[in-house]
Amino acid sequence: MLTFIVVDTSYWLELFKIPNHFKDEHYSKIKQLFTVASHNQYSLYLPIPVLFELANHIAHVSDGSVRRELSQKFSETVKRGISNTEMLFNIMPCMAFSVASELNESLDFFVSRFVSEFSTQGLGFTDSSIILEAKSLKKDINKVHIWTLDRALKAREPDAESNPFTGDSR
Repeated sequence: MLTFIVVDTSYWLELFKIPNHFKDEHYSKIKQLFTVASHNQYSLYLPIPVLFELANHIAHVSDGSVRRELSQKFSETVKRGISNTEMLFNIMPCMAFSVASELNESLDFFVSRFVSEFSTQGLGFTDSSIILEAKSLKKDINKVHIWTLDRALKAREPDAESNPFTGDSR
């Protein structure tokens, strides 16, 4: 059985140690989860909307040297993610946006679902894309989890994860 993990912004904020958005104890636990995932050959997915959120958090770091260092780390991480030689995780557009010829129709469908379903449940646009990504990866033989500190988002993962880590305050 294959295990797919869609990784939310909250985990990346911890891994990058974004000032005012991480806790050392969360960082240690999440780093350990990534190590276990690598060892078990789980397929990790980083939706492009999450990249935008992470980059926005980096751009708002007040210390210019820290911001520069985080920007460089972000760049290197993205390049490793798209590299054919070092595939740590898969960077993927929201499936609703994946085929350019169908972009307008798919985006219209996604925005409609966001308005009628996701936003009424208090879920943002990025969280909505994560849910759709996880559902698109789900097949009978696959287990799909969402790694997040957001309990409402975690509750929407296709397969319940045993001993999930959602932090202590989110």
